[in-house]
Amino acid sequence: MSGVQPPAENSEYPEQKHAGAVGFGPEYGKGASTGDKFAGMKEEVKGKILHKPDLVEHGRELRSGVVKKKQMEDDDSNPFQSAQDSQDEDQKTDAHQEVRAATTAPAGTQEGQRQAQGQNTDNVAVIE
Repeated sequence: MSGVQPPAENSEYPEQKHAGAVGFGPEYGKGASTGDKFAGMKEEVKGKILHKPDLVEHGRELRSGVVKKKQMEDDDSNPFQSAQDSQDEDQKTDAHQEVRAATTAPAGTQEGQRQAQGQNTDNVAVIE
């Protein structure tokens, strides 16, 4: 196999005979899948029957993988955009809302009153 180097003499790992031969590479999943091809064919036929050229063109693009390529380009534009948006949203909600935990003791009891005040409920002294 080309590109496969034998392991060094003191290497702990065995020779890698499968390198690049398993079928998963940087181009894996970039083309149209079988489901996309069937959906594209279905849309093309539907567009031809209904005399809608835009539906025919969309079906042709689905079959050829153009739609998937456009989606991948949109996703690759800024991979951290959604993470930044969710962090910003979390900070906005934290600034405007006070989150309080529910009490576990029944209301009206001494323990429930201590929980509502945020005090220790176990009557245990904390030595610091």
